[in-house]
Amino acid sequence: MRLTLLKLIRQGEQRICIKLLFLLALVPSFVFSSNSEMSKLKCDSGANPGQVKRWHYNTKDLIEIYPNGYRRIYDIRSISEGRILAEEDAVRGMYYVNINFNKNDIRVYVQTPLAKYTDSNCKK
Repeated sequence: MRLTLLKLIRQGEQRICIKLLFLLALVPSFVFSSNSEMSKLKCDSGANPGQVKRWHYNTKDLIEIYPNGYRRIYDIRSISEGRILAEEDAVRGMYYVNINFNKNDIRVYVQTPLAKYTDSNCKK
């Protein structure tokens, strides 16, 4: 009886291990698929004239990528058909971004604790 009990316990452990491995394999695919694909913009920088700045966004995050490679990540507060609003609470203060998707022109308005500027001529 003791031997059959040990066999049952081992079989139960194996089933639990298999289920855990299966779940671990599925979780990353759910995480990456729920984050949605990143959309990208390439704009003329309003902060550094003559340079190109990039913006990447999905339903959760907006990433500002400066020409030197520095990145600032904003939390998206709202998305509508014609506008994205995002903000970041940084050590130096609040940073706000407003992206307007007009028919013929996409512009990114940025307000920082030290300056306000507009990235223009944005292309998807």
